Amino acid sequence: MKCFNKTSIALAVFLSLPVANLYAAQPLTAKESSLLVPLKEISVTGSYLQADNAANDISHAADEAGAKYYYITAMETPANGTSSDRAIVYANIYQSNAPIAVQKDETNYNGVVSYERSKALYYLPFEVVKLKGNYNNTSQITEDASKLAAEKNAYAFYIYSISSADNKNQAQDIEVALYNQDAPVRDYIATTDIHGQDAYEISSEAFKHMTPYKTISFHGVFNNTSDISAAAQKHAVANDAHFYYVKEVTSNSASTAQTVFVNLYK
Repeated sequence: MKCFNKTSIALAVFLSLPVANLYAAQPLTAKESSLLVPLKEISVTGSYLQADNAANDISHAADEAGAKYYYITAMETPANGTSSDRAIVYANIYQSNAPIAVQKDETNYNGVVSYERSKALYYLPFEVVKLKGNYNNTSQITEDASKLAAEKNAYAFYIYSISSADNKNQAQDIEVALYNQDAPVRDYIATTDIHGQDAYEISSEAFKHMTPYKTISFHGVFNNTSDISAAAQKHAVANDAHFYYVKEVTSNSASTAQTVFVNLYK
């Protein structure tokens, strides 16, 4: 009689599992997803009677996109409402299920406060200056940026952008925002927004005058405008936008799924 040890039995069970289940992305709950910024939105099309029927297809699509987790947001059925053959299911996908840590304490460099993103976008800088040089890491950039801020008697600074200026010499262009201690709040931020966000909604008046660098869309089922704005903010952050404006919200006639169009600004 042939004997099997625990290791061989465990290996046999492992090998018997479907390969897709071993590597596919895993679902998140509504609460878990509410704490995260999505990588992007994906969708699948098929014969789905309800959104959960698309879970396996969404899981595989998320995995192929390099994500580890997903959350199904909405289902869009055909306009005639009589067939599920072309139903579209939307989901946000995530690379991690760990909420992004927020730094609470202010850090000083060369006697100047280094603002975190939320403060830098909320307050208006008195000047935005540019640096150019060859840097090996962000620590070197921060050192030079803080020295320049100190020379200009700034209370705080924020590194707005880092871009390649010369691919041949690997030079980089750096934009640094400088702030006074009593810096005013940017007047184009919506009055409903409060300090501490990673992207801010602009006012309807500012929308008339500001030019977006990009317009995105996403899908979901929302109870009110606050839910829409909160979702728009996360998609704005995912696209590295500083400010956003919900331009339009449309509904699919055969379902409760809504399509949200958002302008993004730097």
